[in-house]
Amino acid sequence: MLQEGIVLSRSKGRYRWWKEFAFTTVFLLLTVWMIQFASDVLRPPQKVYGSTWSAFRAEPEDSLDVIYLGSSYAYCDINPSMVYASSGLTSYVMAGSEQTLSITYWYLKEILETQSPAAVMLEVTSLFFKANQNYTQQNIVYMPFSCNKLGAIVTAAEPELRLGLLFDLYFYHSRWNEIGFGDIWRALNPIQWDARKGHTAMEGTKEGAGEVLSEVDRVVTAEDYRANLAWLKKITDLCQEHNIQCFLTIYPSYTRSRPETYARIGRELQAIAPEAIYCDWSDAFDTIGLIPTEHLYDGGHLNQEGTAIFSNWLGGFLIGQGVTPRSQTAENTAAWQAAVQEWEETEAVSNP
Repeated sequence: MLQEGIVLSRSKGRYRWWKEFAFTTVFLLLTVWMIQFASDVLRPPQKVYGSTWSAFRAEPEDSLDVIYLGSSYAYCDINPSMVYASSGLTSYVMAGSEQTLSITYWYLKEILETQSPAAVMLEVTSLFFKANQNYTQQNIVYMPFSCNKLGAIVTAAEPELRLGLLFDLYFYHSRWNEIGFGDIWRALNPIQWDARKGHTAMEGTKEGAGEVLSEVDRVVTAEDYRANLAWLKKITDLCQEHNIQCFLTIYPSYTRSRPETYARIGRELQAIAPEAIYCDWSDAFDTIGLIPTEHLYDGGHLNQEGTAIFSNWLGGFLIGQGVTPRSQTAENTAAWQAAVQEWEETEAVSNP
């Protein structure tokens, strides 16, 4: 009897332990979910000016032919819908404001979790950025929570931002009084399709844009430049590992470095990534069909009309480089055709 009592007592003890463990686990999971949900509600939506991860995740898996990376030069100057209209190539701009190459590396790692592009086009003005620029928080906080986001936080973010990047409530807890039903709906439906495909259109032309050419080299320390080259090498190595053709580009601009600087960059990039294709289009206005005074929004970025011209030209360029459209489902083809129609109607309204 005594032995049976001891066995029964031990059995009850194990049951109680498992019950407490299960309760604690469920409680912790619910707490994490509630914190994450509150973060999703309070975090401001990001649909323009880069870092549009919510819309990117709405793209069907392995459906994109080309990914564009870089800074505002990428998300202002390239309209994937217009590239598609001229070439049939599906693409997306996954760039960010003044995005450093260290963050871009982790972006590409995360992109490759769901996409297998044939080509990656990286705008390399970011070689002249400091280790930490002005938009680290914006560029990282919208990434899906993953090992790649953790990598970006640890290797590419300022130490004082890391806590908030790990726990969004630290940044956005004060927005409680701004929350509406739309924020709750967005948190419940975090993946939202968007015809912009990461592009931000700049309307009109600022006074004086395209009238005066400025060729002045950006100032960057030797240490930052070496570090940037190292991150760029990691990006090109990642492309090579996944059999992706990498294009390293400079887009048309009237605020640019001197021609000899771009030539030097070309030689340096050729040395560290001979498999990549370097394209200096900084002075290619005539080749592309751009008129600086009409198609620049400001000194550095194209306006909506200029972007349409450049994107149409870019589609033909990519086809000429051997990048070919992959097969798409009827549903995704219809979605891309709808995106093209939406932009064509927008162009018609802007240029009656």
